[in-house]
Amino acid sequence: MAVADETLQLGLDCVAELPGRRVLALGWAIARAGEAAELSVQAGEIALPILHCGFHPRSNLAAGPDAVAHGFVLLLAEPEAAEGNSAGPSGPATAPEVRLATGPALRRSRLRDTDLPGDLPRALAEAPEAAFALLRDAGANPELDALLQAGAPPFGAFAEVLARLPAVRGRAVEGAPPLEELEVLTSAAGELLVVLRAGAPLPPEARLEVALLGLGGARAVAVPLPPMRTSLLPQALVAYGRFDPAWLDRLVAMELVAMVQPAAGERLHLRARPRPAATPDFLDAICRAAPFAEAATSAGLAVLRQVIAWREASFLPTLASLAVAPGPAGADRLPRIGLLLGADEALAARLFQVTAAEFERRCEQLLILGEAAEEVAQPFLRRGRLPVLLGAEALAALREAAGRAGILAVDAAGFAEAVGRNRPEDAFAQSLGAPELALLLALHATAGAETALADTLARLLRQRRAAPGTGGFQPVQRGWSSPHAAAAVNEHLARLWAAGAGAHG
Repeated sequence: MAVADETLQLGLDCVAELPGRRVLALGWAIARAGEAAELSVQAGEIALPILHCGFHPRSNLAAGPDAVAHGFVLLLAEPEAAEGNSAGPSGPATAPEVRLATGPALRRSRLRDTDLPGDLPRALAEAPEAAFALLRDAGANPELDALLQAGAPPFGAFAEVLARLPAVRGRAVEGAPPLEELEVLTSAAGELLVVLRAGAPLPPEARLEVALLGLGGARAVAVPLPPMRTSLLPQALVAYGRFDPAWLDRLVAMELVAMVQPAAGERLHLRARPRPAATPDFLDAICRAAPFAEAATSAGLAVLRQVIAWREASFLPTLASLAVAPGPAGADRLPRIGLLLGADEALAARLFQVTAAEFERRCEQLLILGEAAEEVAQPFLRRGRLPVLLGAEALAALREAAGRAGILAVDAAGFAEAVGRNRPEDAFAQSLGAPELALLLALHATAGAETALADTLARLLRQRRAAPGTGGFQPVQRGWSSPHAAAAVNEHLARLWAAGAGAHG
C-alpha cells in the first residue's frame, strides 16, 4: 500500500519500449480533490507529443480524505526522435520527464530513470486496471495496436494479465459473490449483449464496462466498440452495443474482457468468449436477467423494449429500402450462384456423386453451408468443373454477391427428396434475384429465428408466396423466459419482417 503524505504526488511504475519507436509509461498521480491538474511530458521547455493518455482507478493508493488518486497510461513518440530533443553541439539532450502541475505546485518524474522496470507484460499483469483501460481504448486508437504486437502471440503485452484473469466457461461465475452468471452474446447484425446476473440486489453504483478482442490470425486485434448502453436491474447489469458486423467474417472467435464493480470500492476483471445467437435467443437473454420477482421481471421487460426500440430505429429503414430495391441492370446476365444449404450429413456426399451435373448445368459457382460441407463438396472438387466455397468463405461470398447476383437456393434434404421422386429439377425452384439475396441476408442478420440461414430462407420464401396484406410471419416457438418476453420479441420480429419480406411481397 502506497501512502501519500503530501497532496500532490506523481510516480512511474513502468516505462517500456514498443515497436514503431513508441514508449509506454504506466504511472500514478494524486491531487487535491476539486483542483484541475495537468499532466505533460517535457524535455526541457519542449513538450513531447502524447499519442494516447488514459486514466484508470488505482485501488492500492491511499490518497487521503482531501485528495483523489488515479493511475495513468501515456503512449509517447520515442523521445530521442522528437523534434528539438536530439543532442547537439551545446551538449546532450535534456532528459525527458513527466510533469504533474496544479497551480504553482509541480511534481516531476524522469522518464529515463534506470531504476524503473521495463517489463511491460509483468507490469500490466500486476496492474489489471491499467491493462483493462488500455484494452478498452485500443479499439478507438490504432496507436495502441503496438501493444498487441509486443510479446507472445496472440495477445502480446496483455498475454500475462489475460492469463491471470478468471475465465467464465458457460455462464457460471465462480468465487466472486454476489456475481453468479456472465452471459455474452453476439448477433449476426454486429450486436453485443453482456448480461451479468447476481444472487443479491446490486447497489446503484454497480458498474459494467467491456473491451472486445478478435482472434483470426497469429495476433489478436482490438475490435472497435462504441460506448455500450448499460442498464441496472435489481439483480443484474445489462450492456448492449454494436460493432461493425464485417468483423464476423474476418474473425474466428472473440474474447471479451469485463470490468465489474459490484459495489463502491470493489472491482474485478473477467474473461469470456461471446456466443453467436439468433435474434430470439439474443433478446430473451435480457429477461433471463430478471427471474427473481415481479418487479425485477418488469424491469427486465423495460430494458428489452428499449433495446427493441434501438434495433427498430436502426434496422427498419434498411429493411424497408431493400424490400423495394430494383434489380440491377442486365439482371438476365447476372452470375448464377448455387447455394446448397443444410449440408449436415456426410452420407449426402454419395448423393452428389451422381447428381453433381445437375448443379453444373445451372450454376457458375457453388456455395455450401452445413456441418458436413467439406464431405459434400468432395464430388464437386474431384470433378473440377465448378468453383466451390465452404463455410465462412461461402458466407463472405454470399454477402459480397448481395445486390449484384442472384442465387439458386437448394436445401440438401429437399434435394434428396426431389431426386427420390426422379424430379431433381423441382429442388431448383427456390431462386432469388439480386435484391432478394440482399434482403435475405439482412433479414437473417436482424430477425433470423435460427442461426441457420436455411430457416430464414424458408421463412422468406413462405412469406413471398403469401397473399399481399396477409402478414404471414410465423411466431417463434421456443423456451422463453416469460410469456411477456415471447410476445415482445415476436411482435418485434413481425415488424421487421413486415418491413422487409412483407413489403417486398
